Amino acid sequence: MEIKTLQIPENNSEPITIFEGKAPSPLPPYDYQGFQYKTLDVKSFCKIVEAKGELYSAVIFGNEEGFHAILNDEVTDRAKDTVTMPFTYSVQMEEWAPVLEDGHVFKLKELIDYIKRSDNQTIENFEMLLDSFRNFKYVSNITGDFTFDNRNNYTFCVKVKDAEGTVRIPQTFLANVEIYKDSGWFQWMEIEIEIEQPKQAGEQPFFLLRCPKFPRYLQSAQENLYDQMKKELDGWLVVQGSPTKD
Repeated sequence: MEIKTLQIPENNSEPITIFEGKAPSPLPPYDYQGFQYKTLDVKSFCKIVEAKGELYSAVIFGNEEGFHAILNDEVTDRAKDTVTMPFTYSVQMEEWAPVLEDGHVFKLKELIDYIKRSDNQTIENFEMLLDSFRNFKYVSNITGDFTFDNRNNYTFCVKVKDAEGTVRIPQTFLANVEIYKDSGWFQWMEIEIEIEQPKQAGEQPFFLLRCPKFPRYLQSAQENLYDQMKKELDGWLVVQGSPTKD
């Protein structure tokens, strides 16, 4: 593109710049890229859709990653406005994620400290579970293999100083966890306990906490948010899936 300067001799002494060539299309001030809103909870997502969307031309998608809405699907001459809500873990879920997602191995003190951060609103039979782990603090030796009783407990024969006795640990316990932030959806999740016996006398066992059913709980939490969103956006086009481009 050439740039020429033209001097106007009469009343205007300022130079005028003339551009020769083809202007970009569209011109930069009007090159609208679409507006992308991002929300953090279902109510905010729905408020944006209702305030900025067109009832009969908006499309709302739900999938395993969250929600995505095209606010007006009939727009073809520019980028479309959209709003998203990614699924976000709650603070409580962040604390439980190592156990629920992949399972986590604890030393005894680590496990006691981890359980102590909860309460009887989060863990069923909280005090009983905590006491059963605390009993191991005084064990000087575990004798023989553990057995199972009719109450679904591990039973250990132990020696505390010169005295012998038994210690019982449940094989499972229930934790009440809100997976997604501000969802208000709590689920009682079954946590399994596996015990690795010490290899030498005087050593304490390791404890594996894991949740094989977590994928089911995760799916239930996602379905709950999807149902909340559909209820809030009654009359709007809500589908399961995601937008694609040809």
